Amino acid sequence: MRLNVYSEEIPTDIHFAAPLAELLTKKAHSGVIYSAVRMFLHSSDRLHQTPMDDDRSAITFWLPQSPERREFLAHTFEQLAAMIRHAPVETGAD
Repeated sequence: MRLNVYSEEIPTDIHFAAPLAELLTKKAHSGVIYSAVRMFLHSSDRLHQTPMDDDRSAITFWLPQSPERREFLAHTFEQLAAMIRHAPVETGAD
C-alpha cells in the first residue's frame, strides 16, 4: 500500500487552534490495549457539521507492542525528520 499526502494537506499554520498530532489508546473487546500516534491533515470546513465534530482527515500509526519494534518505528520517524530538514528548499509546494 502507498499513501500520498500532498503538502497542501499538511497544516503549516503554527497558530492553528486544534492539535496537529495526538497519542491515543483504545481497549479492544478482548481487553488488549492498543496505542497509536495520529497526525491530522488539513480538511475542508464543509466536513464538520458541529463545532464538536472532529472528523478531520488524519493518518494513524498503530504502534507495535514490543519495545524493539517501537524503537525501530521511532528511529524511522527520526530519519524522515532529518530528510525533511535536508531536502532541497526549491522543491515542493506550499
